[in-house]
Amino acid sequence: MSNTPLEEEQENFCSSSFEHFYTHFERLMQESGIRYSSKRESLIRALFLCDTYLSAEQIHVKLCNENQIHISLATIYKILTFFESLDVVSTVLGSPSKIKKYKLKRAVHHDHLVCLQCGGITRFCHAAIEEEQEEILASHHFKGTHHTLTLYGLCEKCQEEKIEIFQTDNNS
Repeated sequence: MSNTPLEEEQENFCSSSFEHFYTHFERLMQESGIRYSSKRESLIRALFLCDTYLSAEQIHVKLCNENQIHISLATIYKILTFFESLDVVSTVLGSPSKIKKYKLKRAVHHDHLVCLQCGGITRFCHAAIEEEQEEILASHHFKGTHHTLTLYGLCEKCQEEKIEIFQTDNNS
């Protein structure tokens, strides 16, 4: 089966090679009129090599301690805001800490479930939700660029722990 141009672009964006990914990223920056920065490259590389959501503070520690890169936390926040504007990072509001966490988008669009007890993050994609969002945009004559859907609650494990605690309390 032949891929559409959008699917081919997504495959290029999701490449397992940093060099291949970075070529795509450089094109995005050029289209935005942004010049090369070694700090942006270092930050995008750190995110590329990490498969979990990280806070700006965690990224700062990773860059300074592990990669010996001198960069201020303020610069990291500025770069992350830029990455958000390019839609190359996904963000979630961590729980229970309420700290914003970032992850490089290397997969087809997805949304998130965040557990309020353990802070676990589960990715999901639901075609009906995506279609409904497109209909909403069209009905309001609104051109959407990107979105984030995050649902908060208790994961299955934490629900079971709550039930066990409740049963133990009632048996006392």
